[in-house]
Amino acid sequence: MNFLTLQEEITGDRLTCSLRTFQRAMIEISRIYQVDIKFDKSQKVYLIEQDERDAQSERLMESFDLFNAIRMGNSFGNHLIFENRKALGTEHMHGLLHAIRSRVEVSFSYKKYEDGSISERIVKPIAIKEARNRWYLIARDSADEVVKNFGLDRINGLNISNRKFKKIKDFNPEEEFRYTFGIINGTGEKPEKIVLSFTPTEGRYVKSLPLHHSQNEILKNKKEHRFEYDLVPTYDFKMEILSYGDTVKVLEPANLRKDIVAKLKKALEGYQAAGKT
Repeated sequence: MNFLTLQEEITGDRLTCSLRTFQRAMIEISRIYQVDIKFDKSQKVYLIEQDERDAQSERLMESFDLFNAIRMGNSFGNHLIFENRKALGTEHMHGLLHAIRSRVEVSFSYKKYEDGSISERIVKPIAIKEARNRWYLIARDSADEVVKNFGLDRINGLNISNRKFKKIKDFNPEEEFRYTFGIINGTGEKPEKIVLSFTPTEGRYVKSLPLHHSQNEILKNKKEHRFEYDLVPTYDFKMEILSYGDTVKVLEPANLRKDIVAKLKKALEGYQAAGKT
């Protein structure tokens, strides 16, 4: 059966079109997704060129695939199972991106997780960053001119002002987060060579979904799967290591291994104390 005909039966969409319409669509796909489609004369088919795509283009394609899957799932019942979680604050993205591009201040109410307090903020937005399945606004707080991170899910009452500000030249988001894991930055620490040893099974998962862009496989055998990283061992990264439990060991550096051991001992003491009550 023709592939497009089969897809039409599955999705209920009309997928066939004229060559002229298809050519116009290719131009739009290239413009929006930065994906080039070329005609392969040897196979007599149109193919996506397998050039390296940047992270932004990859996420656009993932979002497109997910959108189609959700739409298809709605037509066939509850075949897609989502996690029950709080909204990520993505409804603020459009307004914040507009403010970043236009360089205008924004204001909002912000809730701290530490003590539950709510404060009013006026900030100069710089960028939006994803970290551990959450989205954060990176902005310079107008109260003290310090660059801070604000979770989008904790922002309420977002207001886009018409107060312009000059381009912030002394803060480069990509450089600031190049050697960090998660959202913590600006610690003043230098990146270190970190070596983690995973069990063979867990190592396969880590290889398929790297913990950090600097991840480099340095050893693989029946006993372990070893990776090397070049980053600052921030609190976020330590929490990530601890989340792997007994499937990971820190080999280098010694000070990070010592810190992880201390945290594991403290957790064990907490369990032992709880068992005595």
